[in-house]
Amino acid sequence: MESALTLARVFGPLLGILGLWMLLYGDNVVKVMNATKSSPVALYTGAMINLLLGLIIINGFNVWEWNIYFFVTLLGWILFLRGVLGLFMPQLIVKIMMQKASWMKTMGIIPFVWGLILTWTGFYM
Repeated sequence: MESALTLARVFGPLLGILGLWMLLYGDNVVKVMNATKSSPVALYTGAMINLLLGLIIINGFNVWEWNIYFFVTLLGWILFLRGVLGLFMPQLIVKIMMQKASWMKTMGIIPFVWGLILTWTGFYM
């Protein structure tokens, strides 16, 4: 349980800050996405990092119970799927990123809330 709390304490603030940045600086998010779509190295590097982190989390915390493990497990599976899709279908990822560019500020709510949940459970459970 302590390792799951550690992951929640690390990824919670990370996701919260990322979500807040997306909410407040949506225009910069679009600029970063536009730069990333024209750089295959950035796409594949990001995919490998997502895949690695996802596999590490899944190996340690693949527990589907409604507690801290659920949020950590879900994070691991999402990172894993992003990594696999990024490696095998990078153009699909680019297409999805560009469709959502117009409402990126709104999309920041998801990591912000998830970050708050992980942070709260990591520090107060």
